[in-house]
Amino acid sequence: MFDAIVAGSHLRYDGPWQRPQQILSRLAQRARVFVLEEPLRSEADRDEVRQFDAVTVVRPLRRGLGRDADERSIATVRALCGGHNPLVWLYTPMMLALADAFPGAPLVYDCMDELAAFDFAPPELRGREAALLRRADLVFAGGRTLYEGRRALGERVRLYPSGVDFAHFARAGAIAPHPLVRELTGPVFGYVGVIDERIDREVLLALGDAGAQSVIVGPFAKIDPATLPRSPRLHYTGIVPYDDLPSFLAGFDVAIMPFARNVATASISPTKTLEYLAAGKPVVSTPIADVVAEYGDVVSFAEEPSAFVAACMRALQPDERRRTRGIELARAGGWDDIVARMWADLVATNPDP
Repeated sequence: MFDAIVAGSHLRYDGPWQRPQQILSRLAQRARVFVLEEPLRSEADRDEVRQFDAVTVVRPLRRGLGRDADERSIATVRALCGGHNPLVWLYTPMMLALADAFPGAPLVYDCMDELAAFDFAPPELRGREAALLRRADLVFAGGRTLYEGRRALGERVRLYPSGVDFAHFARAGAIAPHPLVRELTGPVFGYVGVIDERIDREVLLALGDAGAQSVIVGPFAKIDPATLPRSPRLHYTGIVPYDDLPSFLAGFDVAIMPFARNVATASISPTKTLEYLAAGKPVVSTPIADVVAEYGDVVSFAEEPSAFVAACMRALQPDERRRTRGIELARAGGWDDIVARMWADLVATNPDP
């Protein structure tokens, strides 16, 4: 039986709090967790080791930048892991070398996105994922579309859509709005998340022309911020601490998901949907397949920019039935329960000898 988890991630553990952090921080209550990140460019080669509560994170700093787990970083992880019996848990196929470094260890692939469809994806990623899917003992699919694309592999593939820290986001109904939002006049539409190639710039442009304020909360990634629409009614905050997100949601009249319809969004299952619902907010989204399938009765949808703005304006009218139903769905989708069920799957697949 394993007593440690060695995870490989393409995301920075100290970045926006997403699926990997939510899951790994909870798994750390059951086993030692070591996270190896993809390399970060630096003037000298070294491995930075940091502690985040019970999670140990290794960040390779390299003069030559790649996305693989190299010998030096693997040696660092092996030394930290010591005499533990690890399970290997991957968020990116580019870390497949971790599985080779721990022969005989159970292998889990937590597939949270169609990474090969994202901008600047390495050309070898699809081949690496095919190899990872063949080797994995368990594949956890983070959304319905991702699951449908992999379910032919059989019982090894399990559907685990992303959840929500309900108590954290439900605070939005009982706290004062963040000062940046409180100072705005008129209705406030708000987005919380990464701003990258998945965001529909035409929708943002339409929001900037609308008779409301739009607050876009989150870091920029893989795009030049200067190319985004600008307006006195569009407010980009950059990254904010996870603990501050409920105060931003407290000031939103409508929570929005202005995603573009492209290959990068075809398989996404946005974590923010349940976070918005837990906060008791009306939600307007472009018609993302997983959101339509899972939350079609509580989320409003519009694709064209003008229709999206109109849907946001309609959502300003209270709908207590939708609000109550949304809170119920969020309450039932807590991360604690999801991780407990994942753990049960891990134990059942890897019983004590």
